[in-house]
Amino acid sequence: MTTLAVCSTLIGLALGIRFRFLVLVPILFIGTVALAAISLAQGQSFLEGMSAVAVFAALLQFGYVCTALLRSVAGHLRATRTVSHAAGVVAARKS
Repeated sequence: MTTLAVCSTLIGLALGIRFRFLVLVPILFIGTVALAAISLAQGQSFLEGMSAVAVFAALLQFGYVCTALLRSVAGHLRATRTVSHAAGVVAARKS
């Protein structure tokens, strides 16, 4: 289960870097079907299979949201730095 948690988070991070929100829907569907099939093939109970699906879905979205938040903060910091730099250039020209 730990491997599933780490992989789901890393996949979410990678998807958050590269794609927009709508990519989560097909990935969640494909992952759910794959995990259900693997759980069934391993002879796990229904509850164990659904808990694996829940962990996958939650941590995939968590990784995606973390990347989106980091991208937002980085964009805000970049915009703030550009504005302050431009203000410094204007002030230097007036002198």
